[in-house]
Amino acid sequence: MSEDVLLQKLTPIAEPVVQALGLEIWGIEIVRASRMVIRIFVDVPQGEALHVQQGHDDAVFPHEEAAASDALLSPQMSASLGQCEEISRHVGLALEVEDVLPSAYVLEVSTPGFARIFFQLAQMRSYLGDVIDVALSEPLAEEGGRKRFRGVLREVGEDTFSVQLADISAEGDILVQEKQVSLPWAFVRKASRVYVYTPPPKPGKRKKNLADQPKG
Repeated sequence: MSEDVLLQKLTPIAEPVVQALGLEIWGIEIVRASRMVIRIFVDVPQGEALHVQQGHDDAVFPHEEAAASDALLSPQMSASLGQCEEISRHVGLALEVEDVLPSAYVLEVSTPGFARIFFQLAQMRSYLGDVIDVALSEPLAEEGGRKRFRGVLREVGEDTFSVQLADISAEGDILVQEKQVSLPWAFVRKASRVYVYTPPPKPGKRKKNLADQPKG
């Protein structure tokens, strides 16, 4: 079974479960090894604020809002562990009942995290200025046959995006280069955000955010 066919079968099973918790599917990753691994990444819809009771993992559903009206509510910035576990239980049961997968598999449900994978070009638009890693499925002839790029995301178009090439020092400095390249989304095998760890500065020294200083 091809990955596209498998995604077509998995998405309609997982989507209603995820949406029932007020979340959305960020993407589904399929890793084929000795045992297939299916990773479902779920997130809070962009621009929306879900609410949870302080110290409670479960989402507040519409029919529970009246009872929770006097509870202290706070914005939910990410799917909770309890929500991921609930999605995993329901989706796992549905996959068994529907008998979708012909072989053994491992199901994982989690948030995209800081180093999130991009499954659609439009997802990148909220991460302009961040460092990303890109691996292409085909070499880019105009870049000397190069297939891997790391750089600061500068532009996102309809079917291409641009990165300003950069390196990251051991101290967490983003060292941008002058060269900026345009990459076709159709060639992307994997694109993900890079989590840059910046150690606390030593006394008397200040860190410079070099990524905010475009060159060229």
